[in-house]
Amino acid sequence: MKTIIRLKIATALLVLMQQVNAQECVSSKDLEGLPGKQIDVAHFEFPQQKANWFNGLGTTANKTMANTVLTKIETLEKQSRSKYNLTGCVLKTSFSANKPTIIANQYQLASYDLNLGCYEYICVKNKMMVNSEYANVFRAHVNRYTGIEPAYSFANDNYFYETPMKYNGQFIALCNFIKMDGLKNINNGKGFYQDIDEATVKQGNRGVFMTRHWYLTKPNALLFVPVTRKEYLEALLVYYEREGLMIADKIKEIEKQAAGMMKNPQKYPELYESGKRSLVAGKAKYPDWQQKIETKKAIVQKALKENTMAWFAEPAVVKPKTERFSWKNNFGPGSNDNSTVEVFNADSKEDAQKTGSFTFSGFWDTKGGTTLYKYNPNYFKGAEKDQAKPYMIELTYRYIKTPLGQSLVENFTENFDFDAVRNILE
Repeated sequence: MKTIIRLKIATALLVLMQQVNAQECVSSKDLEGLPGKQIDVAHFEFPQQKANWFNGLGTTANKTMANTVLTKIETLEKQSRSKYNLTGCVLKTSFSANKPTIIANQYQLASYDLNLGCYEYICVKNKMMVNSEYANVFRAHVNRYTGIEPAYSFANDNYFYETPMKYNGQFIALCNFIKMDGLKNINNGKGFYQDIDEATVKQGNRGVFMTRHWYLTKPNALLFVPVTRKEYLEALLVYYEREGLMIADKIKEIEKQAAGMMKNPQKYPELYESGKRSLVAGKAKYPDWQQKIETKKAIVQKALKENTMAWFAEPAVVKPKTERFSWKNNFGPGSNDNSTVEVFNADSKEDAQKTGSFTFSGFWDTKGGTTLYKYNPNYFKGAEKDQAKPYMIELTYRYIKTPLGQSLVENFTENFDFDAVRNILE
């Protein structure tokens, strides 16, 4: 019986697509009012591809959980359009799995997504076709958030793994801190965060993609908690140790390269002189680096020694913007005998020049600072036993400023049952 029903549905879809493709038109605008259709997961066109969606999740239990959760969200999206007149496109849903999400350096969560693309009708050589790409798309991300980035990252991140140079995917505490944008309404917040203000986009502009984000968490539980002052200061001390390892290795590499150029001064005098200059110029990029690290380490150690427990327990409020400071360091008598010194993550150029990155010069509570957050490890208790259970869900709707894009996203915003998704997280 089920096979017969599927065949009837498939036949009906084929007939509809033949009618669609036979539709004559002058421009794509002629097609905007034609009835739309949906191909849901149950009727996905490529069964072999569908069979491999959740391969990355490992166990059958994980795959079953992912399919159950995403199907519930797909059903809720359908229900949000119960009174919506879909025209001008075909909606197609697919599921997928991602690499595991590592949370709080402790919990490894199975991550999986829903993708509902809106494939618009387009006019090609006076015939109607379905676009092979989509501009408007609804997505659900389970056990991962997009747009939530670490507060600090480093180009040479191999020095900042928990074990230096060991690529285990876990970083020192400083790399796990997050500068939380209050507009994103994450901790049990309602409403959405939109990356681009629609009012700034010209009507009909298909080149600007706007996205609304809903970050959903378990009811009455905090996904993120503030980093305390004590945690931040202790994290700085670990960073200083890693910074020292990194600069020492860079100095060794400068010395090694210069030594290679200076091996035979009699035979290659010009290369020898270039090596000498390269050695001095390279080291000039890291002036007094050992002393600077020891100085800023002593500043933090002093703060940890002299303050009270109540002071330590306050949230760490830091400079909101990461800035790059640079200047010329003269290493010789000539006007061109300069190396550029670059410092990131300093509160001021004075701090950058005096002691370098992450010099602690006080918290920013009274200077318009931003609070550092971290994932709340208590929120994820039990995840070690059930990786695929949903702990956090992000819903996004990317759209363009056309009548179809705007009507889809507004209908979703007004009629989707967000509380039902929160209940999935309980």
